[in-house]
Amino acid sequence: MRSAFCGWREGRSVMTAFSDLDPRSKLLLVACLSSGAVIMSHWAFLSGLLAASILLLLLFGVNPWDMLKKTRVLFNMVIFIALMQSIFVPGGQALLTVGSINLLTTGGLMMAAEFILRMSIIAASAGILATSNSREIIQGMVQCKLPYEIAFMVSMGIRFLPVFAGEAREAMTAIQLRGVNLRELSWRQKLEVTASLFQPVVAGALIKARAISMSIEMRAFRAYSTRSSYLVLTLGVKDYVLISGGLLLMALTLAYYFYLY
Repeated sequence: MRSAFCGWREGRSVMTAFSDLDPRSKLLLVACLSSGAVIMSHWAFLSGLLAASILLLLLFGVNPWDMLKKTRVLFNMVIFIALMQSIFVPGGQALLTVGSINLLTTGGLMMAAEFILRMSIIAASAGILATSNSREIIQGMVQCKLPYEIAFMVSMGIRFLPVFAGEAREAMTAIQLRGVNLRELSWRQKLEVTASLFQPVVAGALIKARAISMSIEMRAFRAYSTRSSYLVLTLGVKDYVLISGGLLLMALTLAYYFYLY
């Protein structure tokens, strides 16, 4: 998982001054970003959260441009869903009308833009967490007093984001091997091809999830009520500074959003 996100390049991630931060600091930052993306519903605030997410990616040594290129198929699906949302949730001034039906409206496009911003923030949050390996993430959650089972499920959920991206790339490659030149297709045909990718991508992810479930059961997962751990995490000065700054900025942003905006 780490090689799939960190630096988004072959080999190890780019080491920075913040690469060795405690996973609990990253978990708190991700919690602030994702919570803000869910709570706020204005494009300006979501754009600010996305800018903060990109800044954190750079601080942790992740190249956002490489990240976007690696997940371009998944990002195309997000855009397709956003366009469908803009069609079926009309509002505002009509931009494209067929007969008496408004296909595109300013309100629908605004909701689509907010959806894309939210998904981008979530993807950036996954990239931040992926700068630590899954064992460190699990240990950080356990030391935050979360049950080990929940921590393990969260880490598996993070792991499935690159799985979805890989399944989407494989499905797109299969379509191209059948003689379909995506660059020569019209926008309507591209949307139809993107929609046809959902079933194989979801089916492949479910098959992998079943295999992982069988694997951990065969290794006696939850054989004992408690687990011992050799790895013990400790917070440093940079962790406390980043945690304090993140909480303060998030509190000020939410206060401005609810009481002053």
